[in-house]
Amino acid sequence: MRRETENTLLLIVGIALVMVTVTGAYTRYVKPGMLPWLAISSAVVIGLALVAIARDVRGAEQHHEHAGHVHRNSIVWLLVLPVVLLIFVVPPALSARAAAPAAVTVTGARSFPPLPPGAAPAVSLPEILMRVAVGKVGGLDGRKITTTGFIMRDGDQVYLAKIVIICCAADAQLARLHLSGPAMSSATAYAENTWLRLEGTVPAGQTYSGTSSIPTLEVSSITRIDPPANTYG
Repeated sequence: MRRETENTLLLIVGIALVMVTVTGAYTRYVKPGMLPWLAISSAVVIGLALVAIARDVRGAEQHHEHAGHVHRNSIVWLLVLPVVLLIFVVPPALSARAAAPAAVTVTGARSFPPLPPGAAPAVSLPEILMRVAVGKVGGLDGRKITTTGFIMRDGDQVYLAKIVIICCAADAQLARLHLSGPAMSSATAYAENTWLRLEGTVPAGQTYSGTSSIPTLEVSSITRIDPPANTYG
């Protein structure tokens, strides 16, 4: 591969990083907290490419092509296609089937932060699982809460689910709640992957460890919502 090709590829990779960062598409790959590191990486990659290009331009007069020597780089440029697609094509969010079940391990928990104020405070689905896992100190026994996620079916069972990423999409985990209660019939009417806001009560005495037990939410109210910009949030 010629240096000109290497430098151009490096520049395109840097531009692709800038585009997915500016458009917010990076949240399909990594957590929002990685934004500063992506910005720094973009600047470094583009800077290296521009420095290399400038250096080659200054030294171009010192190099001479050998007579009859032909460079064949057409195949190399196929490497550009995936990078260009990364700029213009945003991949869909991971499906529930593509993520491993989320697991929570809690030892010696004695307290948990109090719930937000209100009759039905908003609690994220992953936090619900963590609070159920610690037992009574989680503060959810018999409490009415509000949470969001998408509908998922497994046989006859209906769940509210959310995909959580620890660092990036490669470590995605599936967090879910089994749905029951008076509004259950309304939930079954929605297609899979439909995003909902639910109000419901967490029955007391539940446990959660990841795969062997999935907590239940007794649903009393359902509202359909648009998918959030960051579906992993």
